Formats: sequence, structure tokens, C-alpha cells
Amino acid sequence: MQKEKPQLLKASIICFLSALFFVYEFFIQVSPGVMTQDLMRDLGVGAGGLGIMSAFYYYAYTPMQLPAGLLYDRFGPRLLLTCATCVCALGALFFGLSDGVIGASAGRFLMGIGSAFAFTGTLLLISRWFPSHYFAILAGILQMLSSVGALIGAEPLAHAVNIFGWRESILTIASIGFVIMFLIGLIVRDGPKEHYTHKKINTHNEWTRLKAVCSRPQSWIVAVYAFASWGPVLVIAGLWGVPFLMVKYNIANTQAAAAIAMIWWGLALGSPAIGFLSERMKNRKTPLVLCASLALISILIVIYTDMLPYWAIFPLLVIFGFAAGSQTLTFAVVKDNNKPHTVGSAMGFNNMMVVAGGAILQPFIGFLLNEFWTGGRDLNGVPIYSVTEYHWALAIVPLCSLVGVILSIFLIKETHCKPNY
Repeated sequence: MQKEKPQLLKASIICFLSALFFVYEFFIQVSPGVMTQDLMRDLGVGAGGLGIMSAFYYYAYTPMQLPAGLLYDRFGPRLLLTCATCVCALGALFFGLSDGVIGASAGRFLMGIGSAFAFTGTLLLISRWFPSHYFAILAGILQMLSSVGALIGAEPLAHAVNIFGWRESILTIASIGFVIMFLIGLIVRDGPKEHYTHKKINTHNEWTRLKAVCSRPQSWIVAVYAFASWGPVLVIAGLWGVPFLMVKYNIANTQAAAAIAMIWWGLALGSPAIGFLSERMKNRKTPLVLCASLALISILIVIYTDMLPYWAIFPLLVIFGFAAGSQTLTFAVVKDNNKPHTVGSAMGFNNMMVVAGGAILQPFIGFLLNEFWTGGRDLNGVPIYSVTEYHWALAIVPLCSLVGVILSIFLIKETHCKPNY
């Protein structure tokens, strides 16, 4: 018992530093949102150019998920997290020093490359440093950090931008990144020597490991569930929820944003709670089924109940966000279903499917809105979409939740929180 306490303390410090990088990357991910006017003025771009520039982060982040997992299995978390943090900080440095949209886009692209390693790397360290029964709970706490960042991370930066300017603020963020890089390189270790030994004989062929992961039907089934769980959050909370609520309730964007923020509060509560519930029950399927069902019911009511009062959507969106916490539990299922030397590859594959939800569904909703658009415009010529048009386009959201229900009931296999390989 006395020996376990120092070990858990060391594990906590190591995973905390990796989680700090995760918070850092989430912070820089959303940073352009609080400096849009300054960026357009100083970089000489309009809203369209600014949107493309910001999206360079995701152009790098999404495709890097798969190679990130493969590289973790080969080189280990310490080296890659150190390098990834350095790349993120360099991206912030380029962004802060850029005089035009090309340089700023390059900076965002570098940020996306480095950020792709944060979540998977932290999960891999948790799986190596902590006993198996801690994984789902700690993964939920890690996901909770992203929710907290979405709620409060932008406000301090907004004040800093107003006081010091966006360049100085970004350069300060770059400096913080280099400090985190130094701490990770100095303190983080790949795993306990007595429990984990890096065996190069099993990690020389990335494609062999990827083939092993993709050859398991459960890898695809769980990844599709993760896509169906997180994609709706990126659709509603990430882009289309605010304009939909503005039209439905004829309210200002601040009021709509206040309601959408409930999704992040729900996610912050649900991510650790679902993991805790799963470990206590020694059951993965039941929480997945319940969460997909809750997401389906709550979002159907929010979108399609015309007489629903404005105040009533707040608890419903909390429930919707809470249910989305099941996305974190899919990583515990991934860990249960894969051998230790392929866990990094499997988590990278799963996380690629998670972040692909935004890349695919957000523009797809926009395409559907244009298809169903009846031609309404405001005085400035900007298209106006009616509630009915949103109803048709947003049908993809409950459909995703329905897919999650079907997969969790009929196709995802129960692991009872134990290795199943």
C-alpha cells in the first residue's frame, strides 16, 4: 500500500502534464473566435477568408489522428508529446508574427498537427500508468476539461486581446506552450518500468498494427458509435444550434448561445459520470444504450416540438450534452478490445472518427439547408432559413442518435470492463 501511493502520485503528475497540453490545444483551437475583428483588420481578409484560415487547424487535425495513434505505438508518449507541444507552440508563434493570411494559415496548420497528439497521448498514458478500472473515469475527466475550456477558456483571452492586442496575446500563448513542452520532456515517462516495457519487435510495422485494429469488426462498430455520439454535438453546439434557436424563438444570438452552452455543461457532468457508472456496473453496453436513447429523445423534443417554451430547452440540452459523454466511454471499449501494443493505433483510429463528425456533418447540414432553401433573404441579401427548412436539414442529428441506439443494443459487444482479446 505504501508503495502504491508514490506510484499513483507519479502517475498523476505525468498524466496531469499531458492533460495540461490537451487543455492548451483546446484553448488555441478556439482562440480565433475572440479576435475575429482584429484578425480581419490586420490580416486584410473578410469573413470568408478568415473562416478558411481558421479551418486550416482542422485540415491538419483530422487526418493526423490515424498516424498519431500509429506513431504512439512506435515511439511512445514522451517523445511525441514533447514534439507535438513544440509544434503547437511554433504554430502559435508563426500565427502571432504573421502579416498576412498565408502565414497565419500556416500557423494554424502547425497548431492542428501538434494538437492531434494531445487527446490520444493522454489516454495512452492513463492506460499505462493507472490500473484498468480507473481508465473510464479518468478519460471522462479529461473530456470534461474540454467542456470547461469551451465555457470559460475564451473569456480570459478576450480580455487579454482587449488589453494587450491579439499578437501579444498569441505570442504569450506560444511562450506558455514552450514551457509545457519543457515540463513534458523533463517529467513525463512512457510507462512504469515494472508494468510496461516498450518492445520494438512488436512496433516496427505501423501498417501491421493498423491492419490488426481494422480487422476487428468491433473497432469499426465502436468508431461509428463514437461518430454518431459526438457528431451531433459538433453540429448543434459547434455551428448550427445558435442560428436555429434564433429563428425558432426569435431571440438574439446571445440568448441562443446561452442555451447552447448547456450542452457543454451537460458534457462536463456526463463524461466522468458515465465512466464512473460503467466501472461501478462493470458494464459498457448499458451506459452506451442509455446515453444514445437520451440523446435521441432530448434532441427530437428540442428540434421538433413547436410549442416548447424557451426555458424548457435548457434542461433538455443539458441532457443532450450529458448523453454525449458516452463518446468518452468508447475509448474505454477500445482499450478493452485491443492488445497493449496496438492501443495507441486503435485510439487514434477511434478519435479520427470522432473529429470527422464535425468535418463531415457541419458542411452536410449547410448543403441540406441550401437544398431546402425557398429563397428568402434579408435586407443585405443574406439567405434566411425558416424553421421548417432547419427541421429538414437537422434531421441528420436524431438520425445519428438512432444509429447509436441500434449499434449499442445489437452490435457492440460487452467487455465487462476487462481485456477482451
